[in-house]
Amino acid sequence: MSEATRKRGPKGPAPKSRLTELKSKAATKAAPMKKVAAKTAPTKAAPVTAPVPVPKVTAVGSEAAYLRYLPHAEKLAAGEVLPYRLDPVLAYHNVQTGLAALGPYRDALKRALPLLDHTALFDLGELAQAVVFAATQIEGKTRSLGETRTLLTEASQLRALLLSTAEALALSGIFKAQAIDKIRAGSGPIDLARDCIELAALFGKSEEAMKAQKLVRSEQLQRASELGTLLVGRLKPGGARKKEAERSDAAQVTARDRLATLLWQRFRDLRKAAYYLWGDAFDTQVPALQTRQRARASSPKPPASPTPPSGT
Repeated sequence: MSEATRKRGPKGPAPKSRLTELKSKAATKAAPMKKVAAKTAPTKAAPVTAPVPVPKVTAVGSEAAYLRYLPHAEKLAAGEVLPYRLDPVLAYHNVQTGLAALGPYRDALKRALPLLDHTALFDLGELAQAVVFAATQIEGKTRSLGETRTLLTEASQLRALLLSTAEALALSGIFKAQAIDKIRAGSGPIDLARDCIELAALFGKSEEAMKAQKLVRSEQLQRASELGTLLVGRLKPGGARKKEAERSDAAQVTARDRLATLLWQRFRDLRKAAYYLWGDAFDTQVPALQTRQRARASSPKPPASPTPPSGT
């Protein structure tokens, strides 16, 4: 092989190898661009599944109780549903009175009466609120806005009396300051209604508080509880939809009747527990659902034997 051929040999294929190298580099650069496009595609679809509103139901108070208990009431057989003869606010007050009387003996009752549904029994206050709400969905339609404002004014005056007295009792150590601060926080009509319910319950559970002060009377506690429950059933949160479900009047009446029937049925267990504790005197501690007698200011007398005898 000549000198010229030997020199030309290495240089001859050089242009082709450089071209191949340039093409491969170009292909290598182009490939990642496709992969980047493929990677960015899923991020475009993400916003479609992102907006899943968790707080779909903005229900509070008696409305939340209504939504929780309505499915249970709808399971009742048609033949079980009773005609509606109920003052729901009075029923709510009597349920609260009964629960306050039985509360100290809850553990003893669980041991003595294991066949009762104690969770449902001590949640009767929520069920009674559900009945109040169901009733206001029918009766409230004929009531004017002016009437609601009148109720709010009365509730505001009662709240001011109860809250100022509770603050004084907190300074003396009878009430916990944290409980009073929680009630004082917040604003607006719905918060006002709920404050009336909580303050009435706070005073109602403390015999010491009722003895230590002379400003708040038992009938004012009852009225505060009634007003708060009634207003919570009427008022709607600011962000709630105007008419989220267009239920017919007949459907609303059916819902009310079923919830009231469920309350009647479960209230029997409350009375059974009261009879176990107080015998024939149980009616003085846990009044019948529609009894209008004034609640006793004194705390219930302890039963003769709050725990069951070992032999029974």
